Amino acid sequence: MLHSELRLNTSLFVAQAAVSNHTGLIARAGLAMPAAPFGSPAWQLPSLVAYLHRLHQTQQDPSPELWRAHTERPSGPVPRPHIRYQADGLHDANAVCVLDIQLGPRDENTGWPTAHLAVIEQEEGPCPFGRITRRHGIEAIAAYTAEELTAEHARLADRARRHQDTHLARLAELAQRAANWADTLRATAHVNTVHAQTAKARARITR
Repeated sequence: MLHSELRLNTSLFVAQAAVSNHTGLIARAGLAMPAAPFGSPAWQLPSLVAYLHRLHQTQQDPSPELWRAHTERPSGPVPRPHIRYQADGLHDANAVCVLDIQLGPRDENTGWPTAHLAVIEQEEGPCPFGRITRRHGIEAIAAYTAEELTAEHARLADRARRHQDTHLARLAELAQRAANWADTLRATAHVNTVHAQTAKARARITR
């Protein structure tokens, strides 16, 4: 990443993805944006869930090119990371939130791509803290996304009431709608998994 593209020492949100194909070959893609005000799991995880959902619908395997095209395309009121990032967010002092994503080919039974997620957050200041959250599979990632958005909705709604701020109220409503959408995809993924497991059990019985 060229620091000329972002002001030096700007706190960053980074989404870095490692994508493997059927042969095990791995390609990597990294994108960044300023962390304020939307560089958080609540606002950026929906983009990952939407990408996985799109691959499921179109029956495509993930690729770095598809990931960049999806993330760099402007969509809705929340900006996505769009600046090519060549460093390693795990070792970048300016990266206060990192989505470390591992993607693989679609499961032939459920149709969902393989997905593993680690969210690394660190807070700046005299007493900084760090936190890492891991989720595996679309169902768990979508559930985590819904949880983060629900918490963001509660936080924003409280601030909107205290300050009588209509902008915060609109953001709170957006967070709640996104949380409901993520939970719907979680439920869909759960049904897909149950159907796949049932089909496998029937196949074993009929052998």
